[in-house]
Amino acid sequence: MAAKQAVVAAAASGHPKMGEEKLIIRPEKVRFIDVLSMLLLRRPITSYAFVEAGDRTAADLGSTPGDWLVALTQVIQKALAGAYYPALVVGAVVEFLLNFVALNNGILGIFLNLFRCKLVIPLNREAPNFRSMIGMIDGRTELKPLPASGGPEDRRLQVVGVSAAAGSGGDDYYLDVESGSAAVPLVQQQYVNGRLVRLRTFSVFEFHFVGFYNCWNKFVGDHTTQAFVFTDKAEDASVVVVSFRGTEPFNMRDWSTDVNLSWLGMGELGHVHVGFLKALGLQEEDGKDATRAFPKAAPNAVPGKPLAYYALREEVQKQLQKHPNANVVVTGHSLGAALAAIFPALLAFHGERGVLDRLLSVVTYGQPRVGDKVFAGYVRANVPVEPLRVVYRYDVVPRVPFDAPPVADFAHGGTCVYFDGWYKGREIAKGGDAPNKNYFDPRYLLSMYGNAWGDLFKGAFLWAKEGKDYREGAVSLLYRATGLLVPGIASHSPRDYVNAVRLGSVASA
Repeated sequence: MAAKQAVVAAAASGHPKMGEEKLIIRPEKVRFIDVLSMLLLRRPITSYAFVEAGDRTAADLGSTPGDWLVALTQVIQKALAGAYYPALVVGAVVEFLLNFVALNNGILGIFLNLFRCKLVIPLNREAPNFRSMIGMIDGRTELKPLPASGGPEDRRLQVVGVSAAAGSGGDDYYLDVESGSAAVPLVQQQYVNGRLVRLRTFSVFEFHFVGFYNCWNKFVGDHTTQAFVFTDKAEDASVVVVSFRGTEPFNMRDWSTDVNLSWLGMGELGHVHVGFLKALGLQEEDGKDATRAFPKAAPNAVPGKPLAYYALREEVQKQLQKHPNANVVVTGHSLGAALAAIFPALLAFHGERGVLDRLLSVVTYGQPRVGDKVFAGYVRANVPVEPLRVVYRYDVVPRVPFDAPPVADFAHGGTCVYFDGWYKGREIAKGGDAPNKNYFDPRYLLSMYGNAWGDLFKGAFLWAKEGKDYREGAVSLLYRATGLLVPGIASHSPRDYVNAVRLGSVASA
């Protein structure tokens, strides 16, 4: 314990750790007998063949056994690995059928188009009109503000410079900006961390798409990371947004990465989730030299295989040069939220002040844990803005990877805004966790199932109170119904995060 405290103290003071710091669990090597051994024999976690521990880590852990959360994680990962290919097939079939019905305007439309020889068969997944499962769950693409109810104590998301009484009445405020019927500015003001943060003015209708990045993961041997960059205007932009793509519902590899307990020592950065580092462009996992694991200089580029961190860093630098008045926003949902949380930490680690000094906000939605308390402290000390982490109710993803010290000492950082089932939010400051931090807790079981029923009911009837933008289709309601079996899965839907931002209020803790 003394050794571990010394390591933490050294990292917190900015001095690199001595020795090799890593704990990498290879789920493909885990056997059923290993799980039983962890539960019954309580052997030291570092003694198992499926665990790769650095020399310093092995000394710190000593005879520490893997607890039931470690064993449970391995069972979950084995199940996800076994379901990987079946899930891809099921996902492809489901998305094909849903698009087939949608693009032909329903079941009746299929027969009419067949009769007219105009049947649409969605074979190209890259087509502009092909929608993913997430797009089927929530097809809203417009950016729409909420009415400002007046007064600095209003803790809802607000807009500045638009009167709710404009035109013929307050209803003008709800005009569908997707249709172009009202020029309403994007949200410009937000109650964050006990204070109102005013953003620069930029218009919904001038958003300029910069690029989509499909990035390489050398450890997986595939393009596993997607992100896009856009600005609010093509010229003299006020904001440059970096948005990371989240977990794909039918990609079990993404879900496995979210729950993986493996971490890598990154010097003064502390212990960081190794799977997320790999997704951003990690070069090696020896845990001895963080500057070699994630060098400042971009590795030699391989055509068609860009590395996410370096490609996005270069693009942001280019956009900031092009737009001298622009600031940077980094965001993401789920797996994308984890990458969004680490991205500015790496910028700080590499001394990229040109980007950091123009960083306006880091906002994540449904973010899994990405590092230990040392990492959270490093971000707090070196990133100029406090990350804002939005959590909806019993969403399972913010509760993983499990916080299982000392084997996996994961902890959230930043300020958490936690929304309940009716979008009433409260602020949890200084890295505080939402209730039920490790998901599996019998004290919350009844509440979790009750919330699943409540969300299903709310999803069916919210439109009657809030309007047509909140009417949910059959796909969304079926997805909500999965929460009746596994509560917390349906709460991870981007739909509830969008609703929370639009409809929610936040009370300061």
